[in-house]
Amino acid sequence: MSTRPSGGHWTTLRRRLSRRTLLRASARAGVGAAGLALVGCSDDEEPALQQQTEPAQNAQSDRPQQQSVQQSAQQSMQQTAPEPDGAQDAQPQAPSGPARGGVIRAWLPVDRHDRWDPHRSRFRYTQAMHSLMYNRLLRPDSVSSGELEADLCALPEIPDETTYVFTVDPAAVFWDDEPANGRAVTAEDIRWNIERQRSALDADGLPDPHFFRRAAYDRTASAEATTDGSLRLTTDAPDAAYLSSVHSSPFAWITNPEAAEHFGDAWRDDPSDVFLNSGTGPYTPLLYNGAELTLARSSNWWRAESAWADGITLTSGDTSGIAGLYDAATVDRADFPLTNATVEALRERYPEHPTFELPLAASVELLAPLSDEVGAALGDPRIIRAIGFAVDRPKLTQRLYDGHGRASGPLPWFLEGWALNERLTVSLPGYREDREADLAVAAALVAGAGGATGSPIPLVVADLFEGFFPGSGEAVRGMIAEATGLEVNLEHRAFADAIDQLRAGERFCFLGWGAVPQQADPTDAWSDTLHSQGARRWSGGVNPELDALIEQMRTTFNLGARQDLGHQVQEMLLRGEAVQWQIPLITGIQLGLHQPWLHPDPRLFEYAWSTDRLSTSWLNTAHESYPLDRELPQLEAEADE
Repeated sequence: MSTRPSGGHWTTLRRRLSRRTLLRASARAGVGAAGLALVGCSDDEEPALQQQTEPAQNAQSDRPQQQSVQQSAQQSMQQTAPEPDGAQDAQPQAPSGPARGGVIRAWLPVDRHDRWDPHRSRFRYTQAMHSLMYNRLLRPDSVSSGELEADLCALPEIPDETTYVFTVDPAAVFWDDEPANGRAVTAEDIRWNIERQRSALDADGLPDPHFFRRAAYDRTASAEATTDGSLRLTTDAPDAAYLSSVHSSPFAWITNPEAAEHFGDAWRDDPSDVFLNSGTGPYTPLLYNGAELTLARSSNWWRAESAWADGITLTSGDTSGIAGLYDAATVDRADFPLTNATVEALRERYPEHPTFELPLAASVELLAPLSDEVGAALGDPRIIRAIGFAVDRPKLTQRLYDGHGRASGPLPWFLEGWALNERLTVSLPGYREDREADLAVAAALVAGAGGATGSPIPLVVADLFEGFFPGSGEAVRGMIAEATGLEVNLEHRAFADAIDQLRAGERFCFLGWGAVPQQADPTDAWSDTLHSQGARRWSGGVNPELDALIEQMRTTFNLGARQDLGHQVQEMLLRGEAVQWQIPLITGIQLGLHQPWLHPDPRLFEYAWSTDRLSTSWLNTAHESYPLDRELPQLEAEADE
């Protein structure tokens, strides 16, 4: 049964929902204003480095492309305008650019979200839904390059390296529902949101550990609303990653203060009531039954250049049924979590459907925080380095992903501008084609560390990973043993248990999926895992040169210069001049295709955190195959009227 708001104070909300025009998908009356948001750079930032040659679906929209979209959208305003009387039966003309109308349908496990409070949620699927209902101060123009663009605020003025002055978009408003009732967003609202994250208190004023990003927001030394439209933030010290890590991160949502105070802890504790959301975003919740969420375009959405579709339906269920849903045109795209073999079969059935590829969000990696507790020789950094390139990456790519993948360096190849040039990477041990040379170097490193006479290496494989890729643990065990001559003992443990045991100090090699990067900029992650003072640095030793580079990254505000420093860090790691216990191996490539009536924003196919780009994707509802019976659900309240 669909969950809808109840209670006296929700009467206005229900009436507004009942009055909302639930357009039929076949209607062709409205089109959107032109223009996709262009990226802005502050004076001390340079554009990202020139895009590397990658599959077309990973390319980011450039300025000429956006200008073309703007022009075509302007043309479509005339082509799809309301028809004169007597012409309703005429064949609708296909739009040549973004046009309003229709309902996008996509598969998403909405039944696996955690909580609706935007400040106390942390599941990726919740974030995907929130991304269509909320805005941030800023957002990534590209989650793979790290360039930022305006969202609720324009890109800030940075008068000095610890001060940020934001200007709130004067058009920004909260949803036109209780309790916000469509009022304007102010700088005070944003200040309140920041302080709520920093204080991390529940409705009774007690500390609440569910505010998972408190540490990030504590990087704000002060927050002051100087006027209704101006916000001044400061940090205690120069922090070049502050904007990307805090205010444009995947969970940096701004919500309505009155709603948060009214909902209290029900917002945290009741995952069934989607109407507890109160945002500024392009889509508002219409119906939710635990397995399917339908969002409708906000009646007072304030940014004209997006929210092309009338609504978006996100449906979950047995993943084995996704191909059937695509066959029935119930979903508009078919990719993750389908296997590539299933997608290839769909591509054969629908050769006219557009195809795409996207890198999987989580790379396969080895964690090797070995120490003297495992054996005298195994604590030697030469052993960790030998293990790091003992894995035959091309062979592993073929085994796990049927060749649909690429080797990952210290940063995966799809992080545009940040990752090392592939020409350099493939010349280094572990990435080059000369496997015999790799085996010789590995043997020499082990011999230099005292030989293969120490304790066996425990190799723990996550049970979930092994279940998804049967035999993967044994394959990696054999590669390490062959390349190093070391004895490797294989065992399987629960994913969560293994990570907890590593954090508790147990030492073993671990094979599984790595964490999904929350932004392209690795400064914070490296400060945590590589710097000698890092909170999550699981291997010993001090490297002053590496520490200095990471510290310089934190105080370098020019994006290009910071990326150059990042390249130096990666070269140190790959050349063995610094120890990295976190060893990326490969990143799989997911194949996909989409229905011919869907015109996706190219950024929809980035590696993670891209669901918000559904709002800048559009539908050609005039396409001959578009399902004419696809429409937003009609509420009971409207039916009663």
